[in-house]
Amino acid sequence: MHPLITKLFIKNQKHFNYPYRKRNGYETISKFFNFPTYSIRKDLGISVINCQGKLPSISKKDGFLVWFPKKFDPVSQVIGACRDYIATVDQSIFTKKGDGKEEYLRGLHPDKSKLTESLVKLACDRTLVSIVTKYLGILPIINGVKLLYSPNKKLYEGGAQFFHLDPEGVRQIKLYIYVEDVTEESGPLTLIPAQESEKIYRSYQGGRLTDEWVSRFIDPQHFYSITGASGTMIFADTSRCFHFGSRPGKNPRFVIILQYISPFAINFPWFGWVRKPLHAHLVNDNTLMIDQYLLGAQ
Repeated sequence: MHPLITKLFIKNQKHFNYPYRKRNGYETISKFFNFPTYSIRKDLGISVINCQGKLPSISKKDGFLVWFPKKFDPVSQVIGACRDYIATVDQSIFTKKGDGKEEYLRGLHPDKSKLTESLVKLACDRTLVSIVTKYLGILPIINGVKLLYSPNKKLYEGGAQFFHLDPEGVRQIKLYIYVEDVTEESGPLTLIPAQESEKIYRSYQGGRLTDEWVSRFIDPQHFYSITGASGTMIFADTSRCFHFGSRPGKNPRFVIILQYISPFAINFPWFGWVRKPLHAHLVNDNTLMIDQYLLGAQ
């Protein structure tokens, strides 16, 4: 595809993301034009799932899973690395005034850092990948890994502190991992199950929605505020479940987010790798084949 057309598509991508059926149509066509890749990823996903024992599943109806295993060393080790990073990073990052989204949600580490590599390694963990793949139906791409800090001081209009859907695909999974305990006073992730969220898909054209507007169509009893101890994992389909987080409270919040999306999602435009996945550069000659596919190098 001509670079100028691709550039125009990316610039105007938001117009293709909503309504929901546009994304669905795009991914169907994308799979058709990339059927060999689709077949390989399907087979690799099945092999990952079959190599794991019995694991919890993400509900297709609800679109999310909250999991707090008694022991899961990969998460415990990464939480330790995050705590070390938080203790040694320039502390002004927690007090400086941010711009835009950084006012209420800010990344703490550069893309090319040891912590990023540790988070990518965790995202490639076969237990986590198996749970995600079983839900998505195909081996995904790891589209981003982040350690985020929410000061939870103020409510900002038009931001992710209000209900919204993420635009990257028909389905995706963002895995939220609480670094420290999260209570109602820590700006917890709040979401509406997918089955309830569907009630307002047709009228949603992107952007942020107030609680009052959403409550006209969905009973607030379906607004699930997810609190939990350090190590709590929330697998959330943020393309299907309306959600928000980082609302004002007495305590700040530290959370790890690992994002898994379909390789045929609309943010990889024109049925190919025009927009490269963020972590493909980490692949080298010693990288396992499945990890190469997870990182988007294949």
